[in-house]
Amino acid sequence: MFLTTAELLPQHHAQRQQVLQIMAAAEAKSHRRLLEMNQQVLANLDRIITTLQEDPRASSEQVTDAS
Repeated sequence: MFLTTAELLPQHHAQRQQVLQIMAAAEAKSHRRLLEMNQQVLANLDRIITTLQEDPRASSEQVTDAS
């Protein structure tokens, strides 16, 4: 089970930035598989961040599966 709260938004944003950097480097080096894997991670982070920003009281159970 994945648990998070709005208090952890700064960490989620930081992780999102790291994932974007990884993706940019992967694209520059034509590492397609690494890019594909991190696209899913980015989508999950975006979903988590959006949910927590819309309703800071949202529990992780309201966030769609992040796996």
